[in-house]
Amino acid sequence: MELCEKGSPVGRTSVRPATGGRNEFRPTLTGTHINYYFVCHRKLWLFARGINMEHTSDTVLLGKLIDESSYERKEKDIDIDDTIRIDWIDEKSGILHEVKKSDKKEDAHTWQVRYYLWYLKQKGVTGLKGQIDYPKLKQNVEVELRAEHEAKLIELIKDIQTIIALEKPPGRINKKFCKTCSYFELCWG
Repeated sequence: MELCEKGSPVGRTSVRPATGGRNEFRPTLTGTHINYYFVCHRKLWLFARGINMEHTSDTVLLGKLIDESSYERKEKDIDIDDTIRIDWIDEKSGILHEVKKSDKKEDAHTWQVRYYLWYLKQKGVTGLKGQIDYPKLKQNVEVELRAEHEAKLIELIKDIQTIIALEKPPGRINKKFCKTCSYFELCWG
């Protein structure tokens, strides 16, 4: 598994394919797009239009603080192609880590990590496994990317692109977590 050019920190400047020449791959969806797809299609649509309310959210701030104060010895925030941002990778064990505050939206977290694994696989980086770390809960969840997940990701990407292309935002949902969502005022204010 080769993640970057010799001499550069993991993923900070580039990702080099482990098996020659597939550098042309360049999707534009981020892990946040995948995550929001599972949380709320309206939030996904707003985010895709550059309407980002995360800076106003105490919940997001708490999550960032947990991320920053957890696993301090690890090189974190690995940016790949200005598209995906991986929390950290343990190259020795071949595990891609995503740090989350709570397991309340575990399905969204799992598919976000699967997307990262798939994205890297499209670039020729293989042999990685995923793990979601919940430091506040002192729990870890292993994430695999199997053939059926890859097929579903292709369908998810198409569905996300359809949602993003809508002229008007999808309807509001009325879930318990809406009250703590950073987009609450846009939907319900």
